[in-house]
Amino acid sequence: MTAKWDHGSLNSNGIQIHYYRTGGNKPQVVLNHGALDDGLCWTRVAKALQADYDLIMLDTRGHGRSKSGQGDYTSQSRAADVANAIRVLGLDRPVVGGHSLGADATLHLAATYPNLTRGIFLEDPPITLPGQPIFEGKLTGNMDPTKLMRAYMRIIRVLPGFISRPLARILNSGYPDDDVLPWLESKKRCSMDFLNNLSTCLDFGDGIPTELFSRIDVPVLLFIGDRDSGSIVSKAVAEKIQATTKDLRIIHFAGAGHDIHRARFEDYLCALRDFLAETYPQT
Repeated sequence: MTAKWDHGSLNSNGIQIHYYRTGGNKPQVVLNHGALDDGLCWTRVAKALQADYDLIMLDTRGHGRSKSGQGDYTSQSRAADVANAIRVLGLDRPVVGGHSLGADATLHLAATYPNLTRGIFLEDPPITLPGQPIFEGKLTGNMDPTKLMRAYMRIIRVLPGFISRPLARILNSGYPDDDVLPWLESKKRCSMDFLNNLSTCLDFGDGIPTELFSRIDVPVLLFIGDRDSGSIVSKAVAEKIQATTKDLRIIHFAGAGHDIHRARFEDYLCALRDFLAETYPQT
């Protein structure tokens, strides 16, 4: 799957951060995955774009082959890891994007390090209205989503491959192995230290981080789905974000849940290609 891709690690404030890179003298795109995933969960997207772009897929601290954050998984720390990777790898103001927790890191990166990117894309970042739960109740029942994630992880990590692989294909029915197998392996590699400190990951306070969005000067692409299908960002939240952001466009996928790039792959890829072409007009 990754035989032709370079990979390595770099030091970020004493933590080894692992990355995969498709390479080539091409415009650069940094991809940040969501919670419990890792860099290889972008495999399908990277394969589709690697002919035209140099994709850098980071393993967030506590995920994949990166080291544990040792209790520190704040938005600022994860954004600093991405900033450090851009500098160490000598990237030239890449487009940076992310899904869920990776979108959170991308947002903080663009707001805190304004000279490091030329554009960002955010796939269903964890932003809700004040007092609104991350996910609607029917998706998690009355159980705390964090507790549910811990229980889910403990089960999937102990299952042998001959059980976990068929189960993963059932749970991800309709998706190709480029989506399913990295998804499964990422769950086995995720640090329990991350899950035990999940409540410290986000620093949005109570509500929409309008102050962060107001500091972003580069183009922003926001992917959203529908709350009742499992998406985090509602249309109301997206509209409030747009009102405070200098250059933001919203792509709404009706009926889509949280994993938009997997469930609506072709449409997602088309919109992302258009955004990248606009941001890198020479391509």
